[in-house]
Amino acid sequence: MKTNFPSSEPSAASVPALAHVDLDQADAVQWARALPHSAALHVDCGRLKCQRTLGVAHVVSQLLLLRRAGVTVWLRNANAPLRYCLRVLNLGRFFRLVDPA
Repeated sequence: MKTNFPSSEPSAASVPALAHVDLDQADAVQWARALPHSAALHVDCGRLKCQRTLGVAHVVSQLLLLRRAGVTVWLRNANAPLRYCLRVLNLGRFFRLVDPA
């Protein structure tokens, strides 16, 4: 099965640090829209309560809204269901996965 994710994911140390965003916060997407265009955001998927309570589809939707706001999204600690959904939906090219430090 073909995957859109890079074969060698960058380590957390090589990821540019600009801002961390918490998708569990109601205003996370609005906050991201206020950032300069082409900014980089880090999302720690391992700590997302909304993925457990609202589902993977909600997380994917929020990630797409961040991308639509013009920011680069780095995903840290993305679990297997999230990775699978991104691959099946062919969205891997829109997000960068980072191995935990």
